Amino acid sequence: MKHSLLLATSVSFASTAAGVVLGIMLGKMRLPFATLFLILLSVPLLVPPYIIALGWFDLLGREGFLGELLFGFWGTLWVLFCVYLPIPLLLTVLFLRQVNPRLEEAGRLVTGWGGVVRWITLPLISSAIILSFSLVFVLSFGEQSVANFLRYDIFPLESFTYFSAFYDFKTATALAVPMVAVALLFLLAEQFFVHPRLVRFSSSHEVEKIEPGRWRVILLSVLTVTVTFIVVLPFGALLYQVADWQVLHEAFMKAKAPIFRSYLYGAVAATLLTVLGFVSGYLIGERVAGARGYDAALIFLFALPATVIGIALILFWNRPLTNFIYTTPLIILFGYVGKYLALTTKISQTRLSQIPRSQVEAAQIAGANGWQLFRFILIPLSKKALFVAWMIGLIFSLRETTITMLVYPPGDETLPVYTMTQMANGDPKLIAALCLFMITMVLLPLGVAGVWRVRYDRA
Repeated sequence: MKHSLLLATSVSFASTAAGVVLGIMLGKMRLPFATLFLILLSVPLLVPPYIIALGWFDLLGREGFLGELLFGFWGTLWVLFCVYLPIPLLLTVLFLRQVNPRLEEAGRLVTGWGGVVRWITLPLISSAIILSFSLVFVLSFGEQSVANFLRYDIFPLESFTYFSAFYDFKTATALAVPMVAVALLFLLAEQFFVHPRLVRFSSSHEVEKIEPGRWRVILLSVLTVTVTFIVVLPFGALLYQVADWQVLHEAFMKAKAPIFRSYLYGAVAATLLTVLGFVSGYLIGERVAGARGYDAALIFLFALPATVIGIALILFWNRPLTNFIYTTPLIILFGYVGKYLALTTKISQTRLSQIPRSQVEAAQIAGANGWQLFRFILIPLSKKALFVAWMIGLIFSLRETTITMLVYPPGDETLPVYTMTQMANGDPKLIAALCLFMITMVLLPLGVAGVWRVRYDRA
C-alpha cells in the first residue's frame, strides 16, 4: 500500500505539473503545429499502458544502468507519467476555452502575459488542475499491468495475483477492501472539493493567444523533445522489432480473431455507454430524485480499480441462476459499462447543460412528451457530443485489459488480453507486432472519424 500511494502521488504531481505547462503552451500560445503536438501527446492514453512499458523495455533492455532503473519504482513512475500526461494536458486546453478573454485583457493593462497567466488564467482553471490531479491519482493507483511487467510491488497487483494465480477468492476479496476505501476517499474529495468548483460549461470563448516571439524556437524544441520521449522512442522501438513482414503476417493470423472480438465488444459497449450516458446525463442535469446519489455512484465505479470491479462481477454473477450472463461475453460488457459510464455521462451532461432552456420549455408548452423531447430537441442538438461519447466509449473499451482478463469466458479473449498473455513467454517480435496491431486498432477509428469530420465541416 505504501508503494501504491507513493507511486500514485508522484505520478499525479509530475503529470499534472507538466500537463498544465504543456496545456498552456499548446492551448494559449500561438505556435505552429500545435494541433499535431496535441494529438501525438494524447496517443499514450489511448493504448493499454503495458504497451508503453514494453516499448521502453525493447529500447533499454534489462542490462546497464538505465535498464536496471526501468524495473522498479522509477521505471513504473516514468511509464505511468507518459500514459496519464494527456489527462491534465487535455483538461487544461479544454478549460482555457472557458476563460473570459476580457478578464485577461483587463490584466494586460497592469502587467505582462506572465502576470496574467499566473494571477488570472491559472486561478480560473484551478478546477482543471484539481480534477487532473484527482483523476491521475485514482487511475495510477488502480493500474497494475505496468507494475506487473516492471516488477514493482503495488497493492492492486496483490489482489489480482491471489485471484488469477492462486484462485484464492477470500484473500483476493479481502485485499480488495482497502482499494474500495481509497475509491471512497476519492469520491468524498470529488464531491466536496472538485464538484463545487466545476463551473457549468457555457459556450466556449475564443482563447486569447500569446505571441511567443523569440521564445518560439525554444518552445518548439521543448515540445519536440517531449514528443520524442513520450511517443517516438517507445513506439519506434516496437516498430524496429517487427521490421520483418513475415512476423507481421504470422502475428496477424494469430490475432485476427481477438481483433474482431475487440471491435465487436468495443462497439456494442460504446453504443450502450452512449445511450445510457445520454439518459443519465439528462436525469442528473434535471436533478430528479436520487440523481446526486446516482452521479456519485458512477464516479465511485470509475474510481474503483479494475481489479476490484472484475472480482465483484465474478462474486455476483458466478451463480447457477446467472450463468447465462457469466459464461457469455455479456459479463465483459457489464464490466465496461460499469467502469466507464461516468465518462459518457459527463460528456452528455455537459452538452445538455449548454442547450438553451427556452427550447426545451417551448417544446413542452407545445405538448411534446418525453420521447418527442429527446427525438426532436435534445438528440439533434447533441449529435456531436453523442459521437464524441461513442468514440470515448469505444477507445476505453478497446484498451481495457484487467476487467476483461478476469471475467472473459474461455475462447473469448480480446487483443489486449491475448497480447498480455503472450508477454509471459512469447516471441519478442511477435509480442511487438501484437502491440503495434493494438495501437493501430485504436488509432484507426480515430483517423476515420477525423477524416469524416473534416469532410463534414467542409460540406
